[in-house]
Amino acid sequence: MTTWFDHARTKSRDDERERQANRTVLGAVVLAFPVLKVAWTLGSSSAASEVFLTAGIRSWSDALSGMVLTDALLASVLAIVVCRLVPFRFRRAPAAGGPATGWLVVLALALAVPLAFGVIVGAWHGWAWGLATALIAYVLRVGRELAELRRGDGPRTASGTVSLVLSLVVAAVLPLVALGSCLNGRSWAPVLLCDVDVGTGPERERVIELSRTGPGVVGWGLSGHEAVNGIRCALAEDQQVRAPVWDS
Repeated sequence: MTTWFDHARTKSRDDERERQANRTVLGAVVLAFPVLKVAWTLGSSSAASEVFLTAGIRSWSDALSGMVLTDALLASVLAIVVCRLVPFRFRRAPAAGGPATGWLVVLALALAVPLAFGVIVGAWHGWAWGLATALIAYVLRVGRELAELRRGDGPRTASGTVSLVLSLVVAAVLPLVALGSCLNGRSWAPVLLCDVDVGTGPERERVIELSRTGPGVVGWGLSGHEAVNGIRCALAEDQQVRAPVWDS
C-alpha cells in the first residue's frame, strides 16, 4: 500500500532528477556555447583565441549576453529552464479553507517566478515572447502540484508525469536552440563602422566592438581579421558577419 511518505519521497526524487538534468544542460550551454559562438562567427579558433586574449574573460560574458539579447527563442527557452530550477513546493491549505482555496493558493504562488521571467524576456524581445515564456513556464511549474492537489495524498497522476516529461524535453531543446544561435552568423556584439589606422592612413572598416577605450573602441576588424583600435565609430546597418550555416 502506497503511503504519503512513499509518495513524497518519490516526488522528491523526481524533482531532484529533473533539476539535476536542467543544471547539467544549463551549465554546458552557458560555459561552452558562447565560445563556440565567437569561434564560428569569426571563422577560426585562432581568431577566437585572439579575441579572448584581447578583451579577456569579459568576452565570454559578452558573447553569452549577446546571444540572449539578439535571439528571442534562445532567451525564452533559457528562461523556462532557469525557472524550473527555482524550487516550488505547495503545502495544502487547512481543511477549513476547502479545495477551492488550495487551488487558488497553488495558482497564485506558482505565478511569481514565471511572471518575472516573462517580464524580462518581454522587455528584450516584445510582449508576445514574454507572454509565451511566462505561460509555458507557468504550466510546467504548476502542473504536478495541481495534479497532486486534485488527488490529495494518493499516487502521482499521469498529469504529473506529463509535466515532468515536458520539462525535461524543454531542457533537451535548449542545446539545439543555443547551437542555432551560435551558427546564425550574427555578431554577438555591436558591429560598428570605424576609422582604423592600417599603417597607410585611416580606412573605414566594419569592426566588432570588444571594449571601449577613451574616444574609440577596441574591436575585431572584419576586413583585416585582427584586433584593431577604431575611432569615429557609428553603428553599422548590417549586423550579420557571415551567412548562417544553413545557407552556406
